[in-house]
Amino acid sequence: MEFSIEKVSFPCSGTECSGLLYKPNTERETPGIVMAFGFGMIKEIHAGDYGPKFAEAGFTTLIFDYRRFGGSEGSPRQALYPMDQVQDYRCAVNYVKNLDNVDGSRICVWGTSFSGGHVILQLAFPQPGVTCGISQVPNLYSFKTAISYAGSLDPYMQLVEAFRGKACEGSVDHIPIVSREGPSVIRSEEAYDYYMRKASKFPGFKNYITADSLERILTYSPGLYADIVSRPVFLLVASKDKTTPPQYIRDITRVIKPDKEVMEIDGGHFDIYEEPFLSKIVEREILFAKKYLG
Repeated sequence: MEFSIEKVSFPCSGTECSGLLYKPNTERETPGIVMAFGFGMIKEIHAGDYGPKFAEAGFTTLIFDYRRFGGSEGSPRQALYPMDQVQDYRCAVNYVKNLDNVDGSRICVWGTSFSGGHVILQLAFPQPGVTCGISQVPNLYSFKTAISYAGSLDPYMQLVEAFRGKACEGSVDHIPIVSREGPSVIRSEEAYDYYMRKASKFPGFKNYITADSLERILTYSPGLYADIVSRPVFLLVASKDKTTPPQYIRDITRVIKPDKEVMEIDGGHFDIYEEPFLSKIVEREILFAKKYLG
């Protein structure tokens, strides 16, 4: 199916979020997909990998930037507050539900890595109209992941404390997302390679977050709500994942009660965005979405 692409924006807590809307060329109402990417990502990095494929399959697809990132408004820039991002998702769903060409009772929320965790939280506390979710290699327990990197939370808490005084005064400091030259948030080698090789090629991407984000991230654990997920979910696991431990994802499949589909690939966390895995994953996700959205 042919489609068009529009640059759009929608309000969230008085701030405009920027998005790309992929619209199938049909007069009939379509289901909707609401999509955002991972830790510190901006929409342009992978929009072309997913938006066209879902639109060709008949889904009106919104890919958006969170507040304070990329093309969206909001300050301080690069402040990654997890619950604000969840609220941005909800505002994005509200926007898509009310488009003239969308059936507001058939919406899928799609997320990957850090935003994959947001999907789990949204399916535990679903908005009316949200029918299902797709969660790729999700971050489920930030504190457990931090411990897997550093052996304990102490290095992270020491980093938080180093900026405490300035944060209390309202100053904005930054810490790298990935780095080989000092402390950073994500400490896997595969993450460093991906951010430097792929994400850094896009001018809108910044390899840092505000220092006051870190403590909020460490206390964010959407996997705690897996047992009250109440909508069907597609879960993607990467068996060689060194960034979000795959065992945590396998664990929640045992407590999620609604229908679930689990796809496991023999690759790392960031291999999912490249061939030979990407096309196969998207094909499975589209079949899942068609099953539950019609």
